[in-house]
Amino acid sequence: MPTLQRIPASGNTPYSQRSPGHAFGLRQTGRPTGVRTRRYDISYLGRNGDVIEVNRIAPSIPIFEDAFSAFARGTLVATNNGPVAVEDLLPGDRIQTRDNGLQTLQWVGSMMLAPAALHRETRQKKLCRITADAFGLGRPAPDLILGPGARLLRRDAALVGAMGTPSALAPVKAFADGEIVLEVKPVTAVKVYHLAFARHQIICANGLETESYHPGPVERLQIDHEMKTIFMALFPHIRLLRDFGELSYPRLSLETAQEILAA
Repeated sequence: MPTLQRIPASGNTPYSQRSPGHAFGLRQTGRPTGVRTRRYDISYLGRNGDVIEVNRIAPSIPIFEDAFSAFARGTLVATNNGPVAVEDLLPGDRIQTRDNGLQTLQWVGSMMLAPAALHRETRQKKLCRITADAFGLGRPAPDLILGPGARLLRRDAALVGAMGTPSALAPVKAFADGEIVLEVKPVTAVKVYHLAFARHQIICANGLETESYHPGPVERLQIDHEMKTIFMALFPHIRLLRDFGELSYPRLSLETAQEILAA
């Protein structure tokens, strides 16, 4: 039976804060002297099958935060034991996927989104609330709250002309219409999560098909060697970026998704 190992916390606050660049190994060459950072909480499946929990202090920038901000606490994920709240999932759990049956969860990342009152100097990150039955009966059920790092699998005839495929992943923000999909600002702290497998998967969250974490094509990641080293420290279950494998479906940019949805 797997055991749980916890490595002591390395940071006191989960929220974004100013830190000197050298605090996480950045040289001060051409960069601001202060870099906003935050704490990221991580659990992953060790090589011996144990669940290991760690946290890291790293830059508070989109490429990092998107890896931790897909599902709000309370999201129900389809597993071999039925729907399970995302905060109760552990690496090693068996998760139902759209295309590959049950797959073993390898990594769980989470972070705190601060309430509006703490965002005096930075742009607050919004959540999206998808109301029950917005896309059909039980899709979702109940209401689903997703973070800024979430994408939904979209099927649309217009995608064939635009992408050469009937299905693609679209940022959840593209669906916001002020009626059945609402952008909301948290008034209290909200914990958000993301999940990763050995390969990119489509999973079911409150009845909607969403993606597991994947950083996207390696050649499109606009980060230097130092930043890449910091980024990879958030994924101790793998060694190289290419270990994420290929995307299972193409991704739409926010602008392209909005154009297709508006057509």
